[in-house]
Amino acid sequence: MMAAMVATAMSLSELLNCVQADISGIRITDLVSDSRQIQPGAAFLALKGDETHGLEFASEAVERGANVVLYDPDIGSSQSFRKKPQNLLGVPVVAIPDLSSRLGELAARFYSVADISPRLVGITGTNGKSTVAYLAAQAQTLRGYPSAYIGTIGFGIPPKLEPQLLTTPDCLSLHRALAAFNVTHAAIEVSSHALSQDRIAGLEFETAVFTNLSRDHLDYHGNLEDYQATKARLFQLQGLRKAVLFSDDSFAVSLAHQMDRSIEQTSVSLKNKANLKGRLIDSGLQGITVSVSSSTNQQRVDIQNEGLITSPLVGDFNAENLVLALGVLLSWDVPFDEACAVLSACKAPPGRMEILRGSSSQPTVVVDYAHTPEGLERVLNNLRILASADLWCVFGCGGERDAGKRALMGASAARFADHIVITDDNPRGENPRIIIDEIRRAVIDHPDVRIEHDRAKAIREALVRAGPKDLVLVAGKGHETWQYRAGKKHKFEDVAVVKQTLGEYA
Repeated sequence: MMAAMVATAMSLSELLNCVQADISGIRITDLVSDSRQIQPGAAFLALKGDETHGLEFASEAVERGANVVLYDPDIGSSQSFRKKPQNLLGVPVVAIPDLSSRLGELAARFYSVADISPRLVGITGTNGKSTVAYLAAQAQTLRGYPSAYIGTIGFGIPPKLEPQLLTTPDCLSLHRALAAFNVTHAAIEVSSHALSQDRIAGLEFETAVFTNLSRDHLDYHGNLEDYQATKARLFQLQGLRKAVLFSDDSFAVSLAHQMDRSIEQTSVSLKNKANLKGRLIDSGLQGITVSVSSSTNQQRVDIQNEGLITSPLVGDFNAENLVLALGVLLSWDVPFDEACAVLSACKAPPGRMEILRGSSSQPTVVVDYAHTPEGLERVLNNLRILASADLWCVFGCGGERDAGKRALMGASAARFADHIVITDDNPRGENPRIIIDEIRRAVIDHPDVRIEHDRAKAIREALVRAGPKDLVLVAGKGHETWQYRAGKKHKFEDVAVVKQTLGEYA
């Protein structure tokens, strides 16, 4: 992710908060840790990676216009410098001990996001982060307060988003984006990777939101306990003032006990007593209707509110997302009635239960990002209820990721779908056949399972075979515009393939 450069410049001495003769005259225009994104005048921050040190790319950064290289002096950097002496770079090279852990401090000083004072909301959880964050930013924007969304779908002010590779950008990119947006409010998805790698360092969040927790990213965290502990870090940030917790998830209870007592907690539930209570009234392919009530205590006075959200979002589980988004808006001091009204006007995020229709002789297609066992099961369970005829499921699993969830996702598909087409998702560098074989073990007894590695062909096959009253779910990639296979990146969009197929066979 590379947001527009911020129109600012700072002396290197000011950035490093030191006086040093050989750097006193250097002024820098940006902080960048990816040599491919260097613009003239930027400082290149050479960080130690898992496999290489950033110094390996210092020459490229200088060729692109970096006027100083800051690096972390460790064993890896020493080896790099034996190959690439400092004096050959032609620009000052400054050693910064523990540079990686100081990124938040340096980014905060350079980009000065605190001077803008945006009201930051961080949203974490396994499923629902994108929808809650997107709804909150979209709602504020509709109210006339342009608000930033940063997350899996991209970054920007909804509905105009730029794509990005990571759910939560690296620390420098995140600060740069917020400075460039110059908005009063921002809703940011905070992934477990981001928390583990301190990507949100140097930012002060007003509110933290928890959606739910289930199996994901165990290839990175190793076990569910570490995954949970990492998620909890968002609610232990210094300066945090508010928390919105989906209390129907048992982990919310643990979070509530771990938080500082000074943090104002808002519980959200569809089942039990809570500060924000939602109840699903109606659900269909045209959207859902949710009744909501709030109960708060202000200056020892109980305040009760009741309202209705009539939303175009599809799926019972989106009732949770809508009420959580309502919690975000209330944390931003939006009046209750106005918050309900503006959420009713919000559209679904791209690739999240996105409904696509062709002619009356064709099936209805749903494109969704569901890529976890629980996420896929929730979507299929909802569509099973809504389907007036057969339910189709086209899906795969990502390569070089938690292999343990493949059979679980296969089992979910077998439980709810009448027809299954297993295909490639993002195999990355892993053998696609191995991925699909691990999924197949859970669907071996299903009466109709097709295997088609070519994802476009798999989608077309399902759409052509499906009847006019059938529902076809294309799951796993949602909004994504690329497919990663055999170490290469290929242009690919599920929605585009669906639209093309519906047009060709109308």
